[in-house]
Amino acid sequence: MGATYRLSVHSGEHRRSYCPVSFLLPWSYAEFPAASLTDADTGAAIPCQVSDTPEGAVLSWLIHGLQAHEVQQLIVEPQSQVLPYEGGVHFAKNTDSKTVGVFLHGELFTTYHYGTEWVRPFLHPIIGPNGAKATRSWPVDTSIAGETEDHPHHKSVWVAYGDYSGVDNWSESPGHGFQRHREWLRMESGPVFGRIQVRNDWCNSEEVKQFEEVRDMRFHALPGGVRLFDIAVTFHMSEREITFRDTKEGGIVAVRVATSMDVPQGGHIENGYGGINEEETWGKQAPWCDYNGMVNGHHVGIAILDHDTNPRYPTAWHVRDYGLMAANCFAWSHYRPEAGMHGDMAFEQGSRTTWKYRLYVHEGGAKQSGVNGRFIDFIAPPKIFVE
Repeated sequence: MGATYRLSVHSGEHRRSYCPVSFLLPWSYAEFPAASLTDADTGAAIPCQVSDTPEGAVLSWLIHGLQAHEVQQLIVEPQSQVLPYEGGVHFAKNTDSKTVGVFLHGELFTTYHYGTEWVRPFLHPIIGPNGAKATRSWPVDTSIAGETEDHPHHKSVWVAYGDYSGVDNWSESPGHGFQRHREWLRMESGPVFGRIQVRNDWCNSEEVKQFEEVRDMRFHALPGGVRLFDIAVTFHMSEREITFRDTKEGGIVAVRVATSMDVPQGGHIENGYGGINEEETWGKQAPWCDYNGMVNGHHVGIAILDHDTNPRYPTAWHVRDYGLMAANCFAWSHYRPEAGMHGDMAFEQGSRTTWKYRLYVHEGGAKQSGVNGRFIDFIAPPKIFVE
């Protein structure tokens, strides 16, 4: 058995509650593919997960209950095999229906749809606290009464853009482009998180590849109905130079909330600077945006958190009172026409560019659910040192 290590976890300026963290281990995954993690003071075992990455073996866990300025001591011991665990995240892949069910602690959270009957892949539904479906079911599921039936390309949670070098890969109007699933890169289950990584080809209307996208989705095993998941989108300009042209029709990540959450139905939009509803949030830059409202008698919300390493951080938001919320950093001429600005962004052939987002599905409004605290966890997690 390898050496035991002592970690010192510093919470920083903020309280931490089920905050995802990762740490590069001193040993290789080939040596030890698992580890045990123990609180040095209480002896309590902490669920953890070791992953094989290009950088080395990475240990992940959820930090819970640390107050601001608190330091926690942990003991890490390498293990030769994965320890038994309950709950966590697991996947159910169905090659016939081209779907992957995402289960958190045994309950369905969402399903990844990647079949060719759809114009582009998406996650649907998004099931939050109290079993409330926080995203619109139509047009994927037409059985829900009272839902709006506009914008059929708005499918729950998706990635799309309306004008890259003349290709419309946002709408489903005649002449639209496609996204096609090409390869599974990774599918990892575990007690702390589950990860799906895929390669998609972004194609023109004739389904000719224009560039490649790697979509990396990590679902964290938070307790209760609260859900937290990350989407990292990497564009690889594999074929030629591509320009993302200035249009409001797009979102590197986009959400269509349940109809009962729309602002005209009593819903509420809020951004990280305190802007409220479309008039104060559409086209405005902010580090996060939250959409919340009632679903079947329960107050739920979904927030998109922008990462400070993303191009053009903080992003501007294509967010509408009718239920759309999308991170779009390109549409400058639409957001501020009086300024004469243009948001085109060119990507050289062979280049790779990554955007990272965290989505938080919660109970109540933005302040009540601590959206800003989740944002701090995302951009400034606790510091971890080897003692």
